[in-house]
Amino acid sequence: MSIQYNNYSSLTDYIDRNANYAFNQCFYASKLTLIRGALIVGLAPKAHLSLTKELVEWKISTMLAFIDTNTPFSIQNADELEMSERVTIAYFIGMVFAQIHMQSQYNVRHLEHLKNPGITPKSLPEDLKNPDIWGLNHRTGNSYLVEAKGSTVSNEYFNNQNVRKADSQLRAIKQIDYTVSGITLTYSQAISNLEKLIVATHPNLDNEIMQHIIDPKDEEDKVVKVNGDEMVYKHYSHLVKILSEENYKIINLESLPKFKFRTIDFDVYNCSIGLLEDVYQILKPLVVREKEVLKDLNDINKEVNLILDRFEKISNYDLENEKVSVGIDGVIVLLKS
Repeated sequence: MSIQYNNYSSLTDYIDRNANYAFNQCFYASKLTLIRGALIVGLAPKAHLSLTKELVEWKISTMLAFIDTNTPFSIQNADELEMSERVTIAYFIGMVFAQIHMQSQYNVRHLEHLKNPGITPKSLPEDLKNPDIWGLNHRTGNSYLVEAKGSTVSNEYFNNQNVRKADSQLRAIKQIDYTVSGITLTYSQAISNLEKLIVATHPNLDNEIMQHIIDPKDEEDKVVKVNGDEMVYKHYSHLVKILSEENYKIINLESLPKFKFRTIDFDVYNCSIGLLEDVYQILKPLVVREKEVLKDLNDINKEVNLILDRFEKISNYDLENEKVSVGIDGVIVLLKS
């Protein structure tokens, strides 16, 4: 099955309904892709340590309760909720589908959630205008600052007012200072290595999932500091913790004989979830500690991405079907064998 989307070169082009292409574009995604997105999205620097298997099941069941995963994806059950409940569900749906889009279409392995504690913007404490996520394409060196928006209301287009709000949140950021192993790199539109995107997800008039990808250009004066080692640690640590506490299996895929995955079963969803064993082994000694110390995380970004570089060369990310979904970050969801 596929997810439809349109690209727009600016906020003005979106308001004028002037898409880059005459027809909707699309990319492949399955029910397992949706589960994988729900599993990873929305992590926090400290709260992830208490993300139990029950909470993971809640994240997955929330998506499956409101997304009909038959072809094509569509919204279901949302009309039964009152408005404040719909807003909460819409935000989560928007984040999950933005995560899926950025991994699939922009080859971003790890996404830092900028509204979490621990991210250090140079701004007033009461300024809450940070966009949602930032991530880096390791092949091209380009990075992406993303504001994710979601809605459960069927319409031909996403609400203009909410898109304008997303634009203002993106414009607030001037640059990202990204530190890995003591070296800080700067990402900004001024040096052409930072792209700002609004990813707005909603049901169209046929109730099918539709995405609008809008590229605002303006910027203001906030600088956000991201630690690359902590970013990678946070991306995986809750999953590594669960994998270390549950009964697990080590599996191979026929198409990837040189790589092993550590998986656990989720019987209620008839699937297994897991992670590349090599990545798991790097993270495992860290997540068993009561509290991580930043110096303990030195070089995990480099070590994990070296594994993923090898994984990319062999897999070509051609592992998306109705039986298995493997992300570019090495996270796997597959039907139970």
